[in-house]
Amino acid sequence: MKENIVLFTTKNLAVRRLKSEDAELIYKYSRQESHKELPNDIFDSVEDARRRMDNAISNYRIEHLPLFFAVVYKPENTVIGVLSYKRMPDYNIQINVSITEDYQNRGLGTELVKSSAEFAKDHFGIDTVYACTRSINAPARSALEKAGFMLVSEEEQNWFGTMQPICKYEI
Repeated sequence: MKENIVLFTTKNLAVRRLKSEDAELIYKYSRQESHKELPNDIFDSVEDARRRMDNAISNYRIEHLPLFFAVVYKPENTVIGVLSYKRMPDYNIQINVSITEDYQNRGLGTELVKSSAEFAKDHFGIDTVYACTRSINAPARSALEKAGFMLVSEEEQNWFGTMQPICKYEI
């Protein structure tokens, strides 16, 4: 199996499999303030990022969810974030998108969310794609809504160890 497969491309982005060489950038991005609300995506060191990425890379061979992919900004050929797909109890898919602060507020999140939802429906043969964000994360909510997701619930949930108001979206 080829190790550097591109899943899909958009006008500005390419989504491809992670490589061990991506660990340093992924670690750096995980330490940014905007990623603090996602503690599962924060790494203790470059070695921690590489170890966890190697585990994610091994899942490509068996297509075991969750699957994590690198988001590349095509004009600069640089990794700017991560996309993941996670299987939900109803067998549909939840997407999780993270873009580094230097590339936020450019419409790239909306572009990524829309394309990743379309890919999930086609590739996994599902009807519904979900996404969740904290209620106070206005940029994430805006990107989801611009991509065609609809708010289905807003409730207090255990969000990585603390109760938080969470918005659940679907398309």
